[in-house]
Amino acid sequence: MKYYLKENFRFLYADGQLYDEDGNIAYCYENKTIMFPKIGLYKDDIMIGFVKKNFTWFLRQYDLYLNDDFVGSLDQRFTWFRSRLELSGLGWTIQGDIFDKNYEIYDRDGMLIAKADQEWFRLTQRFYIDIYDEENEELIILLVIALNQFDKDRQAAASSAASSSSSSH
Repeated sequence: MKYYLKENFRFLYADGQLYDEDGNIAYCYENKTIMFPKIGLYKDDIMIGFVKKNFTWFLRQYDLYLNDDFVGSLDQRFTWFRSRLELSGLGWTIQGDIFDKNYEIYDRDGMLIAKADQEWFRLTQRFYIDIYDEENEELIILLVIALNQFDKDRQAAASSAASSSSSSH
């Protein structure tokens, strides 16, 4: 199944819709908090899961819940001179570059279950998602929403760092 995630214009948090291949709204997602986002995923106006950002001092962590049950988390890790994203609790792996904004998601057996590619040079975020494992569709969508929020948080931190360094001169 193919979807595209189209975000509504917001500065610090994400909300928007996921459209199917025919251009119909299949899912909506919405955040009602600012500091520590809890982004709900809705299908037919019923919340089916959410992404919750955890408070950490330096690294970002986003927990994934389906029907109020914790299923795993997306964690930022630092390696020499760069950061990477890691999935915990699912047995899945994610490959891609947080700067290229293209990701591949693999299951426990190493099978490609989804691809997510973010469009560049847009006022609002837009991901194109190819889901090959429809059994885990909602969890994959939650993971892409977490990737989207990670990117927004990373951009906000970079913008804040740039403005504070320029104001100190």
